[in-house]
Amino acid sequence: MKARFRGRLFWKILFGFWLTFILVSQLLWLGFQFYGHHREPPEYKAARRIVDIQMASAVAVLQRGGLSALNDMMAGWQPDDRRFFSVIQVKDLPKSAPQPPMDNINDNGPFPDEVIEWVTVADGKHYRLRYDVKGLRRDNDISGGPHPHILNIPMPMFYLAGVGGLLFSLILAWNLTRPMRQLSEGFSRVSAGDLAVRLFPRMRGRHDELSVVAKDFDAMVERLSVLINAREALLHDISHELRSPLARLQLATGLARQLPDNVAGSLDRIDEEARRLDKMIGEILTLSRAGYDSLPDERYFDLLGLVEAVTDDVRYEAQVPGVEIVLNANSQDDYTVRGNAELIRRAVENVLRNALRFSQQGEQVHIDLRNEDDWLVIAVRDSGPGVVSDKLSSIFDPFVRVNSPLMGKGYGLGLSIVRKVVLAHHGEVQAINHKLGGLVLTIRLPHWAADE
Repeated sequence: MKARFRGRLFWKILFGFWLTFILVSQLLWLGFQFYGHHREPPEYKAARRIVDIQMASAVAVLQRGGLSALNDMMAGWQPDDRRFFSVIQVKDLPKSAPQPPMDNINDNGPFPDEVIEWVTVADGKHYRLRYDVKGLRRDNDISGGPHPHILNIPMPMFYLAGVGGLLFSLILAWNLTRPMRQLSEGFSRVSAGDLAVRLFPRMRGRHDELSVVAKDFDAMVERLSVLINAREALLHDISHELRSPLARLQLATGLARQLPDNVAGSLDRIDEEARRLDKMIGEILTLSRAGYDSLPDERYFDLLGLVEAVTDDVRYEAQVPGVEIVLNANSQDDYTVRGNAELIRRAVENVLRNALRFSQQGEQVHIDLRNEDDWLVIAVRDSGPGVVSDKLSSIFDPFVRVNSPLMGKGYGLGLSIVRKVVLAHHGEVQAINHKLGGLVLTIRLPHWAADE
């Protein structure tokens, strides 16, 4: 538990919001104090009215009926009212005694400590009437007299602001820093190689930006897991594929030592296996290079010219099996794309060679190049047997081979290169079986306007 409170962000949020809470309460209190100078509280008005009514009544009764009448009236008062009022007979009115008006307690000025009236009755006697306003004020606590305070805030309000602000800031700091600690722990586990960590199930209840971050974190970890598994599977397949030509090389060298008369044949075999290794390594490097999001040597070029050049090369090879290559494209349309021309050339060439591999003498390979909205589409259809439906999704995986008359000439990397190249150019690739027979491989690449 202690380790969770060591983060500096937690304390920054806690004390920052706590001090802000206290400051706001201080400003509010000062604002009410300033406002109170212009607006008298209701209890002040009530106290003024009580003092005014009692003093006015006492003066009037004393002047009309004398002291006995005043005593009779005071007998009906509540004990709490009588103890603040007093009447004293004096010999003479003091010469300097002020004669305050009756409304001196009704104005909005500060409360006096006492209210005194000097009254002379009909028989010539003089009386001093006194109302202890200070006692009334103290007894009812309406004066706003001196109270202990901190930062000009009364103690109860200061305690309320301090404790309430601390609890609020504690909850807020905990709520904000807890998902960040979970993210930190998640990254630590990922850096340690644990790709099974998931944060969104624990943070889905927040319904805020942090839960979105947790969802993106899970997607990132899932993507990393897929990439690492795919890389491990690729390395396994590569090691398996390289083992066969290496084994044949060792066999050829062994036969050359055992059969000196057959050295020429062994050397031919070594040369052939070396060429196969070189070709396989080249395709592996192309496959790796095609996986980068930022492609080197990007430029704008005409896709139609590239497809025509590749088609001419494949037509030359198609003379041996007797396969016709047919290209359909509208030369008036614009076919500008942006990317690495060499990689796209390699991808188109692999698709055409794949179609040629599944075609036999007298058959045709159709190539359609067309515009579809913001896409340039290359559709290549062969006349072969097609692919079993449950294997269509796997033909783009590395080292996956489908039976064909020329299957021995490939390593199962051609269509993997096609997919990586197309995806690196933000395109799409798809394989379906044509209803009339054969396989249709479709490549979609973004169409870039010539003025861009």
